[in-house]
Amino acid sequence: MLRIITTFLLAGIFIFSKPIVGQAQDKETPIIVALQHGSSKAVSSFLGDMVEIRFDNDKRDFSKNQAEIVLANFFKGNPVSSFELLKHQKIDSETSYLIGTYTSLSNSFKVFIKGKELNDKKWLVYSMDFVRE
Repeated sequence: MLRIITTFLLAGIFIFSKPIVGQAQDKETPIIVALQHGSSKAVSSFLGDMVEIRFDNDKRDFSKNQAEIVLANFFKGNPVSSFELLKHQKIDSETSYLIGTYTSLSNSFKVFIKGKELNDKKWLVYSMDFVRE
């Protein structure tokens, strides 16, 4: 009897956890790929004319060109080891956010991106936060 209960419990965990993990991992949006490569040029292609970027407690507004330089300096100082998408959520028809973990050789950052998800999985980002873990 205990063996049957254990089997059903494990099957239930597998069945119900798979969609949650798959939701984050299957979302291969181009901005995720850009972060996985640590490419400031690729990431900046998703930025609006103005973007708010925060590194820990330092939050500033940048033009798209300035943001590309700031991100290039960040990626240079923290070369990417990996980027893992943890959550992708649509808030409403206009706004979405992504939460992930950016890992470099020496640091790990929680990344929070807010923006509009346009057609073809394209993003228009207006806010990026990098918080050291």
